[in-house]
Amino acid sequence: MISHRIYPVIASAAAGAALLSGATALSPTAQATTVTTGELYTVIAYSPITGYTGWANDATTLEEATHIALGRCQPYGDGCQVTSWARNGCAALALGSGGRWGSAWAPNANDARAAALAKVTSGRVVELQCTG
Repeated sequence: MISHRIYPVIASAAAGAALLSGATALSPTAQATTVTTGELYTVIAYSPITGYTGWANDATTLEEATHIALGRCQPYGDGCQVTSWARNGCAALALGSGGRWGSAWAPNANDARAAALAKVTSGRVVELQCTG
């Protein structure tokens, strides 16, 4: 009976070794290129009810970044929503007078900050997140 359990373990170990040996067969240049040429996402979530934010940086998909950002906001209360996101860029969230908020994305931090501030009166940037 024990021998039946050993064969799947040996087969799994062999498959794992094959995967690892294949992964190490890539040159360091090829491995680095694979990691750095992909698209990266950043997301900012905000709850106007609680005032809390959540964010994610350098996620490989928009869905992953959204899940992380909302997951960081929701433990502090209801009302969390995605306010901005960027692919290979920056996202900003600004809070203004009267409970208003504005968000924006841009290729760089300064442009994202300026665009978010332009959407509110007497505002300040409360979140600024960039990929990379």
